[in-house]
Amino acid sequence: MILLSLFKYFVGNTAMNSKIHKLHNQIDKAIAYLTPFLPLANCHMVEFFTDSHWDNLLPRKLRDYLDDCDFNNAVEMFWSSAEGNYMDHNELSKWVQETRSYCLSVDNEYCLSADELQERIKSWGADMVPEVQISEFMNSKKSYEVQVMSRAVASLCAASGATHCVEAGGGRGPLLLALSLAYRLPSLTIDCDPRTLASAHKRVTLVQKQWHAIAKRIKNGTAERIAEAIDTDLHRFAQSYITNDTDLLQIVREKFPEHSNDDMKLLLTGLHTCGNLGPTSLRLFACSGHISALLNVPCCYHLLTEDVDEMAFDVFQRDYGDGKWGMGFPMSERLRGYNLGRNARMLAAQSIDRVVRHRQLPDRSLLYRAVLQVIIKKHLPNLPVTEGRLKGISSKCQNFNDYFKMADAILKLGLYESLPENYLTDIHKNMDVQWKRIVLFYFVRLCLAQVIESVILLDRLLYLCQNGFEKCYLVKLFDPVISPRCHSVVAVR
Repeated sequence: MILLSLFKYFVGNTAMNSKIHKLHNQIDKAIAYLTPFLPLANCHMVEFFTDSHWDNLLPRKLRDYLDDCDFNNAVEMFWSSAEGNYMDHNELSKWVQETRSYCLSVDNEYCLSADELQERIKSWGADMVPEVQISEFMNSKKSYEVQVMSRAVASLCAASGATHCVEAGGGRGPLLLALSLAYRLPSLTIDCDPRTLASAHKRVTLVQKQWHAIAKRIKNGTAERIAEAIDTDLHRFAQSYITNDTDLLQIVREKFPEHSNDDMKLLLTGLHTCGNLGPTSLRLFACSGHISALLNVPCCYHLLTEDVDEMAFDVFQRDYGDGKWGMGFPMSERLRGYNLGRNARMLAAQSIDRVVRHRQLPDRSLLYRAVLQVIIKKHLPNLPVTEGRLKGISSKCQNFNDYFKMADAILKLGLYESLPENYLTDIHKNMDVQWKRIVLFYFVRLCLAQVIESVILLDRLLYLCQNGFEKCYLVKLFDPVISPRCHSVVAVR
């Protein structure tokens, strides 16, 4: 028996060390590639012309190639390359292919597909429960996410022995509503916003009343009506701001007093946990023995905190955080001291999959705002401009002339009427060239988005491995076109 235990320990330790070693290699390669391009990732598109981004931030060979390209041909080449068609070995195709090589890919080792997660859950002794589809009270994106994720969470609860499910930052609680009504799991949604929770209570009551009309169970690809009675008392809410010191078990006991004497095991989940809430969830899982499993889908990377922007907290962090968050990035020892930057983290939330699938060019406002910045810098160099004041005005404009006139009025520049008549005429002459450059620059920069997101996610997985968790994975849970933040962090104690 002792020899068998020692053998299992040795095999497990060897497997863990191998996994950590491979994560180190993957992260090191991604960082080595990404670091020289962080100025490109962190630039402001507003300053595209004033700071000469085209000349200063693009690799020289790529820039020269794009300058010689016809605009429409370059755009088509980007679509084709981004879809994996690398027939033309030109500089743009090489850039797309190279950036893609540093992104996460399903490898059946530490990054799993949704189907491979199902196989892992079965190997841990649980069956996969059927999906449940809810057709009302959610948009199509949220409905899809809840359908896929609620099944995974319910099955993971069974595999980990969890008795209660807790959702961090659940907002209106659609995920746990499905878990409580469809899978009969005692579920607690925790959110810090009282107005959101008040709205959630009303929404839950409406869904419960309509449940049998709007919910279907999916079996073998067929949607079946759910006939069995539901328990409307299994989904509850708590108002709390979650930090590294939050006692989730105590909150669950308070909200489920009838279970307070039971041996509780929690599954901690979160569908698009915003900013530092994702890392905090991982830290709570790592240090709390009563949390038996974790399934977390992150979001809003720009709201993560790093050493470079420690004071740039959002309003909730300023009001409630009180220094108890810890850094949002990095989490692992391997990347201690490494910084991405806020704009790079914001870029990580952009979806190249969706852009390519829908053939989306950037909004014309990128060009208009950058040209406006040139005018402001030239004529009012000391004027501070708050970006939010111009948000959305381009949709009301037919051309740059309209945009300039409206922006001039909003910002009280006094330039539109005072500049010479031929001033805008000269600007319009260069618009086609400027549009070509800003679109292609946008596409080149967009290719870095998934590299940055991969570094953030791999850092979180490595943190769990370094804390001794063998059953931890990144899982590509969603279709990235429907739900761009498609990866989840899954761990079982």
